[in-house]
Amino acid sequence: MDGAGGRSYEDFKPPHKMVREPPTHTLTIDLSAKGYKKEHIKVQLVRSRRRLVVSGECPVAGETNRWSRFRLQFPVPDGCDLKAIQARLHDGVIRVTLPGVKPQQQPPPAKTAAAAAAVVGGDQRGGGERCQFLRERGKLATTLLGVVLVLFSFVIYIRYSVKP
Repeated sequence: MDGAGGRSYEDFKPPHKMVREPPTHTLTIDLSAKGYKKEHIKVQLVRSRRRLVVSGECPVAGETNRWSRFRLQFPVPDGCDLKAIQARLHDGVIRVTLPGVKPQQQPPPAKTAAAAAAVVGGDQRGGGERCQFLRERGKLATTLLGVVLVLFSFVIYIRYSVKP
């Protein structure tokens, strides 16, 4: 026995297939023989590990405390648009669609400080360049603040240690 309420679990590995047709990949899991419904299934994306986890549990037909459960993990293919992943259950078959990232035209990289300032001002919306510029600007501001504090401390030290 395992789990809450004295349930006993029957683990199984459902038939599944990953069809790789770039740029879109499709995962199919057949649960039709076990009687799973939408509320019995969980599809999760673990972004930190780029893993798709599909799990579920449902009561075994005709039994009160016996449950059937499964857990499958799949690597998310490179180039997959994580925000566009979709899962659907139809006639006991889960179909997870993993679409590829659509290529987008990005503005050319900023070559001068004026162009980088334009990015900050909102004239251009180059996300990666803007973040990098802001990070560098933040580092510079922190360094300057540190130098000013050290100089200020040094002046105070000299003023109080050398009394006329």
